Amino acid sequence: MIDEKAMAEQQAQNTGRPRIKKRAFVPIAVIFLMGIAALGYWLSTGGKVSTDDAQVDGNLVPISSRVSGYVSNIAVEDNDEVGQGHLLVQLDQRDLIEKVAQQQADLATQRAQAASAAGQQSLIGQTAPAGAQQAGAAVLVAGSNMNAAQKQILSAQDQANSAEAAVEAARAAVAGAQADLESAAAQVTAAQASVKAAQADVGSAQAQAQKTAADAARYKTLTERGAASQQQLESAEAANTVAQENVTGARERVSSAQAALQQAQAHQRSAQTAVTQARARLASAKSAASQARNGVSLARTAYATAQAQLQQAVAAQSGATTAPQQLTVAEAQRKAALARLAQSEANLRGAKLQLSYTTINAPVDGVVSQKGVQLGQFVQPGEQLMSLVPLRDVWVTANFKETQITQMHTGQKAIVSVDTYPGRDFEGIVQSIGAATGAKFSLLPPENATGNFVKVVQRIPVKIVFTKRLPVDLRPGQSVIATVYVGGR
Repeated sequence: MIDEKAMAEQQAQNTGRPRIKKRAFVPIAVIFLMGIAALGYWLSTGGKVSTDDAQVDGNLVPISSRVSGYVSNIAVEDNDEVGQGHLLVQLDQRDLIEKVAQQQADLATQRAQAASAAGQQSLIGQTAPAGAQQAGAAVLVAGSNMNAAQKQILSAQDQANSAEAAVEAARAAVAGAQADLESAAAQVTAAQASVKAAQADVGSAQAQAQKTAADAARYKTLTERGAASQQQLESAEAANTVAQENVTGARERVSSAQAALQQAQAHQRSAQTAVTQARARLASAKSAASQARNGVSLARTAYATAQAQLQQAVAAQSGATTAPQQLTVAEAQRKAALARLAQSEANLRGAKLQLSYTTINAPVDGVVSQKGVQLGQFVQPGEQLMSLVPLRDVWVTANFKETQITQMHTGQKAIVSVDTYPGRDFEGIVQSIGAATGAKFSLLPPENATGNFVKVVQRIPVKIVFTKRLPVDLRPGQSVIATVYVGGR
């Protein structure tokens, strides 16, 4: 058989031209086609990133009651579109209407009392000055007649004052001794509680020591049999040692608590003795004060004649000289009446406010959803009755891979395709990029330090808002495909 390779080389030598190897064209063609494919992919996807892990988001406005009451009217049904201020639910108003009427009546009463207090203050201010001048002159005359008689009782009064001071001092001593006795009793009670607590600790520590001793013995037997490790035996013996030390410490605390109890009981006995002595001194001081008061009574007998004249003058002056005090009292009464008036006005405003809460209106434009309230139902404050979904205030939350947001920033153009409306694109911009991945906000976030780490590409939520008014209503939860032009388009 003729060797084709040799023949080809011979032919090439004969013709003077090198032989072209056809097989060399195959890898070159493959590389060329791959380059064309890569260029086409880059031209079609370069400068933008997309994800189908995205959905329409929006506010879900909860509608709840601010007062308790029975539902008397429900003005909407599920999926009704309502405007801001539209009536949603009406609660029974009769109780609150009655409360408003009561507050209005109370307000009228307080206004009348405030007017009366103001008139009384004005009357006292007009009549008090003249009466005060006349009564003052009469008191001066009677006072000069009183000076001579008053000197006679000064000595007896000084003695009575000294005796009264002694009584007050004795009472203070009794109070101090009684307080010390009560403190000592409290210390005894606390010491008794400490003893009981320490004794309870001893029992608990002994029970724990018995358990740890049994565990140590069991582990020793298991170790000898080879069923437990030396480390387990040492741990059990260490726990037993600690438990035994705890028993010793608990017993020492019992001894210390008992010593404290004995000391507190000794203090209590001493305080009881001090109380008895202080009461005896108080009785003696009271006897001396009684004698001093008798001396004052005898001195005042001689003073009675002169005092009669002064009493007449003082009686005439009392009404006039108390005019400033009366005026002060009248001013205080007027201020108190005004304060009650202000409180009544506040109560009325509060009652009217509570009444207004029985009418529940829509806070925003939206669509009624999740209506759970029923006619005749008794609702509590804060109880959710339904939800409103503002369809005109929606956005897109797109969960891009962490490798897709390298060049992404706020303000970049975005295109949103909604599965509900195939073939239609909606324009938007990137408003914000999430501060953490979605996994970090999950109920059980991953913990990479557990030793079971597997690298997974994380996703970061990106908020996209629409730049034009939407021609259709998008509903929160709808699936979309979000594309962001990170190349500056």
